[in-house]
Amino acid sequence: MYFWRPYGGKREKSCADQGVRIEGTGQWQGYAAHISSVKLSSFGGHVEAGDEIGEALNRYCFNDRGQQDVEPHVEVKLYKEGRLIDPTHHLQNCMCTGQICESNTRNVLLGDPFKTDKRFNGVRGWDIECQMINDDDEDPRAPMVYSPIAGETVGRIRLFTDANGAYTGCDNDGIFIVGIDDWMGYEARLYNVKARADIGFGRKRIVQGEPIATRLDCENSPDSVFLEIRYEGRVVNITDIITAANCKTPNFPVF
Repeated sequence: MYFWRPYGGKREKSCADQGVRIEGTGQWQGYAAHISSVKLSSFGGHVEAGDEIGEALNRYCFNDRGQQDVEPHVEVKLYKEGRLIDPTHHLQNCMCTGQICESNTRNVLLGDPFKTDKRFNGVRGWDIECQMINDDDEDPRAPMVYSPIAGETVGRIRLFTDANGAYTGCDNDGIFIVGIDDWMGYEARLYNVKARADIGFGRKRIVQGEPIATRLDCENSPDSVFLEIRYEGRVVNITDIITAANCKTPNFPVF
């Protein structure tokens, strides 16, 4: 976050010449938001989505006539790779999943997006890179996995049984989350993950972005987690929502 002068330091507009430029990191790398007019609480540093950064100013305080009938507002300009883009779907009904694996801030995908994977019984979805975390002077640890949707139910997925019909094996684990609120009708299934013991399973409130699992750390565990998304029971392609290419609410046909 950086202090920014929307009117370029013009003395006659000094009362409104305050704003902020926020440069995206992680999944939002390449994005920049310019907001004015705002009196900032601080003039720089790291900021998270949803943080309070300041108070709105009257953008037309320098003009006694002509703009007095305009409702109080701030101006938001959103740039992607230096080009001005329409921010509507980032501000209203934003459906992007946000970061899913702790060690992958941009949701980098392995191989083709929305592909079939025979490792998980041929499900179709996204293979999201999820490398082990190497903290200083500590052994590598399994990264946390964040919920891609808001949910009301968490359950366990077991892929296969042994000859006796029992679920066995370190890598035989995954979770599903039944969506709520904006994610009503959706179900997210995450493979190669283990639910946090303190969360457990059953009916409970899950906040989107909440750490709900860790990647499996088995002998044959891949350095990724696999995500499958269903809408009203059917597998759907929401690649743009996962990569943040477009956060517009999908318009799926009625099944």
